[in-house]
Amino acid sequence: MHWTISKITQTFVFSVLATLISLALATPGMTSPADVRVLVDVSGSMKKADPKAVRGPATALLAALLPDQSRGGIWLFGSDVRELVPYGPVDARWDALGKPIEASIGSTDRFTNMESAIKTGIRAGTQEGGGICHVILITDGIVDVKGGKDLSRISRDRIIKSLLPESSERNCRIHTIALSDKADLPLLRQMALETDGLFTLLDRPGDLIPVMLDALELALRSQQLPIRDQQINIDPDIRQLRLIRLDSESEIELKTDSKIVNSTSENAGVDYYTGTGYQTLIWSNPKPGRYTLTSDLRPTDRILIDSDVRLELTELPPTISSDQTLGLSASLWSKSGQITALDREFRVAFGNSIDLVRSVGNELSMQIDSPTIGRSILTVQSFDKKYERQIQRAFEVLKTQPALEIATDSSKAVAQVASSVKPTSKDAKPLVEAIKGQTLLPEIVQEQLPADMRTWPLWQLAVSALAAIGVVALFIGLMLRPKHHLPE
Repeated sequence: MHWTISKITQTFVFSVLATLISLALATPGMTSPADVRVLVDVSGSMKKADPKAVRGPATALLAALLPDQSRGGIWLFGSDVRELVPYGPVDARWDALGKPIEASIGSTDRFTNMESAIKTGIRAGTQEGGGICHVILITDGIVDVKGGKDLSRISRDRIIKSLLPESSERNCRIHTIALSDKADLPLLRQMALETDGLFTLLDRPGDLIPVMLDALELALRSQQLPIRDQQINIDPDIRQLRLIRLDSESEIELKTDSKIVNSTSENAGVDYYTGTGYQTLIWSNPKPGRYTLTSDLRPTDRILIDSDVRLELTELPPTISSDQTLGLSASLWSKSGQITALDREFRVAFGNSIDLVRSVGNELSMQIDSPTIGRSILTVQSFDKKYERQIQRAFEVLKTQPALEIATDSSKAVAQVASSVKPTSKDAKPLVEAIKGQTLLPEIVQEQLPADMRTWPLWQLAVSALAAIGVVALFIGLMLRPKHHLPE
């Protein structure tokens, strides 16, 4: 009992101090440059798992979307690890890499040296200023190295016991994408869980592009523009607009009464890229205004922006268990600080439900309890008189399991479900109820909590902390109580 009370009390006191420090040092409007490292399996079995060679265009699109000032690198792995795009700053040289990347990704190697690939990815560079590195691992198989099953098993153990702790120490998150249910799913799930990465099992290889975009958005903490009535609002603070369509049939086109922006228009700063299964329109320094999309929005369409005005969302682990609570806190920030608008409207959707949570005010605070098992997309939208912003984040919700079972369980995860926010009637039943003042503890605080307390909801932590304070106060009171002496 004494150990438990001491543990809770120590955790509470340290949490308060860490919270104050993190709040003092945090600048929500500023983000570190993205650091993305892509590891692509080119073993022979990928011919069956990826028969249409989607890995090539998916990796090429990711390379095209990495913003300037970010850092990145791409490696192929099979029997060994081969550098495809050297790790370093993303600059003009990346613009010409699309076709060479597509042509270089095959399925020829005999083995799958996953350990060497992960080691290369997490050790490629040093995160400056405490930034986070994101390693995207694409594979269909298991650890298979030269020397047979015994050496392969030893290599797998080294990944779990050495490389995953090293990845956490280096502040690298591993996002694992399995292209086949014959892959080592327990290992890939564990990599994502232990490093706060995103785990995904694809039902169809063609789903690889949207899933890679999900991982990229986690790395970039990307901002989007919401679409209402087939229209988007481009405000003066947007430096660049990137429209992504995952098909090659219907062209991307924006239109106003006086302007048309598409693949053939001669607007300054407009570039149009096409590849196998995708189109991208990139517009630098776009002219402000309200534009109409001339073709219907697709569930996989994305409109990404670069702007100093950002909708900031609580940092959340993308792979979670179904017994966890998602605490959401969102607000609008610029370089100069938080942007106030008491009439700002927030809309929230989670999963494939069209029901919305609506909240009006300067900030959004709410929680989602017991999320549904499977893959879901969280969409948060913000609307006020000047700015419109949207954030989408992918989550893989796993069935709750004891920690010791995760490494041996081979159950299949649920496939991806696309999600978009759509208007609903006033009578629509909300997805979850907004709870005022509910936020997640900062990440620096969570790291100090004992492992078995990190998934506790805030109310449980608060009750435990108050109970600990009460016990400490009672103990101190008993120690300081005046002693009464019997008369002689």
